[in-house]
Amino acid sequence: MKKYLLLAAAGLAVASPAAARDGAGYIGLEGGILFPNNTDVDVNVTADGETIADENNAFEIDYNTGYDIDLVGGYDFGMFRLEAELGLKRSSLDDVDVDDSVLDAINDEFDLYLTQDDLDLGGHARVMSGMINGLVDLGNENGVNGFLGAGIGLAGVKYSAFGDSDSDSAFAWQLLAGVRTPISENIDLGLKYRYFHTGDLHFNDSFDFDDVTFGGRLSGHYSSHSLLASLVYNFGAVAAAPPPPPPPPPPAAPATQTCADGSVILATDACPLPPAPPPPPPPANSGERGR
Repeated sequence: MKKYLLLAAAGLAVASPAAARDGAGYIGLEGGILFPNNTDVDVNVTADGETIADENNAFEIDYNTGYDIDLVGGYDFGMFRLEAELGLKRSSLDDVDVDDSVLDAINDEFDLYLTQDDLDLGGHARVMSGMINGLVDLGNENGVNGFLGAGIGLAGVKYSAFGDSDSDSAFAWQLLAGVRTPISENIDLGLKYRYFHTGDLHFNDSFDFDDVTFGGRLSGHYSSHSLLASLVYNFGAVAAAPPPPPPPPPPAAPATQTCADGSVILATDACPLPPAPPPPPPPANSGERGR
């Protein structure tokens, strides 16, 4: 099922457009279901300083489903985001499966009759981590945002079982994939998949038995899958650019007038004067009328 969750989240990330808030900081809270992988543990046992047992994968720790919560804060540079993450993972311990040869050696060494049924842990494992993540956004700014990324940091792992507890810290890395979508100008909702893995963890203990000091060194790493819902607040989201102003109206046509001669001129101009009438004909000769 964990592989299907990874494929689903990665598929959504590749197929979806994006809704990142470029050039803005953000802070978010994430929480969801934790699926720890079984932990194979190497064992080294000494008696008065001399090694009496050195076994790889001597036993396996099984976990129940737990929870994973994180606080993230970062900055969106555009297609790339950089964020810091504080995380807490917790799950109860189911049981421990000890290799039969190791269990036989323990029974022979201490004259015991332990069986697998006697090894119900009844405790829990807690992981606190600080990580720096780099994320690549896929898509555009107006819809669902897919992303892929990875992170590195430091993890502190504490086991509590058999009425005792022990802890160690180690380098950690993780792979991330998910989707998120805006529900308001500043708030995004999201779904994230995480694969988390620590470096080697070492737990040391010693005890006295039958006048012999025994030392034990347990080594292993912690890894898990998580499916998380997220709520992210974006600071200073850039407002949408206002629409451009409408173009100015064309200038009004100037007023005109039509003159008597049929010409059209500006209303502020004067029409041309009409042509002068022709001169009257000269008068007739009076002497000629008398004859």
